[in-house]
Amino acid sequence: MKGSVKKNLNTKKWDLVFDAGNDPLSGKRRQIKRRGFLTRQEALDAMTLLKSEYLQDEFTDLSNLSLELFMDEWFIERKIHLQASTYETHHIYFRTVIKPRLGHFKLQKISPMIVQNLINELVQAGHYSEYTIHLIFRILSSAMKKATAIKLIRDNPTIGITLPKINRKEINVWSGEKINHFIAASKQTKRLTRCFTGFLIGFFCGCREGEILGLRFKDIDFDNRVLYIRQTLTQKAEIKSGAKNRSSIRSISIPENLIPELIKHREMIMGEKLLLGDKYHDHDLVICTQNGKPIIPRNFRKEFYNLTEKVGLPKTKFHSATRHSHATLLIQQNVNVKLISERLGHAKIGTTLDIYSHVTSNMQKSVAVEIDKVLNL
Repeated sequence: MKGSVKKNLNTKKWDLVFDAGNDPLSGKRRQIKRRGFLTRQEALDAMTLLKSEYLQDEFTDLSNLSLELFMDEWFIERKIHLQASTYETHHIYFRTVIKPRLGHFKLQKISPMIVQNLINELVQAGHYSEYTIHLIFRILSSAMKKATAIKLIRDNPTIGITLPKINRKEINVWSGEKINHFIAASKQTKRLTRCFTGFLIGFFCGCREGEILGLRFKDIDFDNRVLYIRQTLTQKAEIKSGAKNRSSIRSISIPENLIPELIKHREMIMGEKLLLGDKYHDHDLVICTQNGKPIIPRNFRKEFYNLTEKVGLPKTKFHSATRHSHATLLIQQNVNVKLISERLGHAKIGTTLDIYSHVTSNMQKSVAVEIDKVLNL
């Protein structure tokens, strides 16, 4: 550990600079500066004392590194990799749940029993859903994996923890008849919302809300009837390049019935561009405001719920009525699940099977009927 003292030409006093080495977590160089000493000897004495104190400081003694300090540094790294909304959600749970209960523990002292006690406490409190508890655990587990990888701890204390079982809620999907009713009845309403084409994209292509609102006309190949997911819109109405994950950046074949609607919608947008001229905010978005700006997602959903009420259908979450219904209809039509998974942009086919297990389980009955047609006893 090196340091130096130097007379400040402006103040005529002595300053010291102490090289504290690299931060064990970030790897960045750290320097400590002190100013205002009356004499050089006074500055040298302060340097000696500082070195002595620093050698015993908890920041250089990794055995005394707290979980709070480690996760504060870890979240700096996470901010680079996570979407802004995801980062904010994870950091909130760290600040409000993990930090108050475990933050004071030394990182190397956290055991599986301490982690299990945290989970048990959250379950018994009754304030958190099973899904939320799983999310809190995943945040802590990811941090511990990082600590293990950079050899701050020998073993990951989150391995082998028992979590509450998540009871999946039944997905309230729309049948083909309901979707057809929604489309036909909507076209009969006065002043049909400009978001209607976005609803159709959800029904016919199974896209996520953010993918629909981030879709550009240059991402649609009208000749070959292919739609490309290359960017999304966040809940804050910010355009984000890429998609939810690697598998979400994909191409989707467009049903022929949707093409005329897309062409008609494009003509409307082109008319608005010509009308506003330089005042038009041209992001090339398919679903946008009259002046070309992105539509705020909550307003998009509000338009869907208002239209749902107008046509006499019960209120259903947009995601369920469009994307989930799209996937359910494909499964019921015996489309290969792998193809459905790729169309939806799921990272693994197991995700598709897990989400739509209620559909595949019902279809098992029809499989048994088909076997009876072939085999006799």
